[in-house]
Amino acid sequence: MLKFFNRLCSWLMFVGGFGVIAMMLNIVADVVAKLLWNAPIQGTVEMSSYYYMVVLVMLPMAFVEMQDQQISVDLLFNHFPNWLQNLALFLSCIAAAAILAVMAWRTGLDAVRALRVGEVVMGGREVIVWPSRMVLPLGFGLASLAAFIRAVLLVRGQPVTQSQLNGNMS
Repeated sequence: MLKFFNRLCSWLMFVGGFGVIAMMLNIVADVVAKLLWNAPIQGTVEMSSYYYMVVLVMLPMAFVEMQDQQISVDLLFNHFPNWLQNLALFLSCIAAAAILAVMAWRTGLDAVRALRVGEVVMGGREVIVWPSRMVLPLGFGLASLAAFIRAVLLVRGQPVTQSQLNGNMS
């Protein structure tokens, strides 16, 4: 099951990378069209804001959590004894899982509302945005699950931090 979840996270990271490429191509095409033909591509800003950015931020969240690549400050942590490091890691994983689960639930309610009303935004042109609202609960939910899995791995004595994964135990 863990192998499947890691593959899913890797695949979503890959899809998030396509979001970067798609955004880059869309913006370059918009600039070229504007400069050469004075005809920018309508909706580029909206597509970048509501689709590309959402995909490239939300889909890789679980991968980042599983790989212990989130931003952290280890100012005091590295000076703790191993038992206190493990306790701090466990509590932070459980807290992260809970907070991310609440965010998944809340954004899920927003996604259902957006689907029900057929949410759109007006900019250079009308852009349907309700499908992009579905990505937020997916990203938050999988990141919550990843944080919970890390807590379980920690209890089992398996590596969960980048230094442990690399074999550099404190």
